[in-house]
Amino acid sequence: MGEPHETQPRRPRRQPAVPAEFGLDPVLWAAWLYYEEGLKQDDIAEKLGVSRASVFNLLQRARDEGVVNIKIDPARMERISLARDIEAATGIDECFIIPDEGANEPLHDRIGRFGARLLEQRLTGEDVLGVAWGRTVMSLSKALAPLHLPGASIAQVTGSSIATYDFSPELCTSNIAIRVGGRCINLHAPGIVSSAKMKQLLMEEPIIEQHFKLLRTCTRTLFGVTHVGSETLLKDSGFMSEPILAEYQRRGAIGFVSGYFFDKQGNPVLTEIDARHIVMPLEDFLKVPERICIGGGVEKVEAISGMLKGGYANILVTDAATASRVLKLY
Repeated sequence: MGEPHETQPRRPRRQPAVPAEFGLDPVLWAAWLYYEEGLKQDDIAEKLGVSRASVFNLLQRARDEGVVNIKIDPARMERISLARDIEAATGIDECFIIPDEGANEPLHDRIGRFGARLLEQRLTGEDVLGVAWGRTVMSLSKALAPLHLPGASIAQVTGSSIATYDFSPELCTSNIAIRVGGRCINLHAPGIVSSAKMKQLLMEEPIIEQHFKLLRTCTRTLFGVTHVGSETLLKDSGFMSEPILAEYQRRGAIGFVSGYFFDKQGNPVLTEIDARHIVMPLEDFLKVPERICIGGGVEKVEAISGMLKGGYANILVTDAATASRVLKLY
């Protein structure tokens, strides 16, 4: 059969409206609608916002690439099924899972790239996005396509460290702001100060007070997850010293997200450091409508499980191997 002839005037191209749970993959989405849902090509074209000829090409690609052979390729559909299982088991709103293939590229870069595609679809000019720090967050910022969202505010949620690594809180925040064309709002304070009294004084400064007032209006937050073990970015980045981390571990901490330590059940783990930590208060953080965690790797399974049990994230982007192991802990 030849390619259908378009009789209507050519419409401007736009990005296909693909649900993110289908891996942002228009080929997979079109194949699912056609072969599993039984929709006609005209109906699929309307859903995707493309021409009927484009749908024909997507379905041809699905056959050429082996996505379908009468039915959907099981390897790709398994990831969708696993994501839905994670959602059902943990109660989070959405889970997005990248495949385990691609070992030649660091996992944090692969997860960051998918997170970038997700953020590109969702971020609007009215959003206030709170940004934490880490390698995966930095990878996301580098993978973002340029956007024009001058009304968007990109705000740092935790204070800065003395480290000069390229995944610092201020750099992650400013890089995302540059990419999306939004307003960058860095937190002009150290992550940890010398005393609880110093923190109190800083929090009373007008510029700091205004920053935390803005953070209470966040519509989304973006953060990675860290396993509190022998090898951790918390120590390597200069954010926490080894004795401080040892004390958190002694009290049962297994993970860290966006300034908060927690145990296996997701309960906050506190030490005297928390009275000196300049960070978005946990009660404000948990009120943010979309809390997006991007992170994976089998070494983080226990931390991700605890994070989800504690309700720190309601959207998770991870890899298939990690997701499978997390599911076994529920």
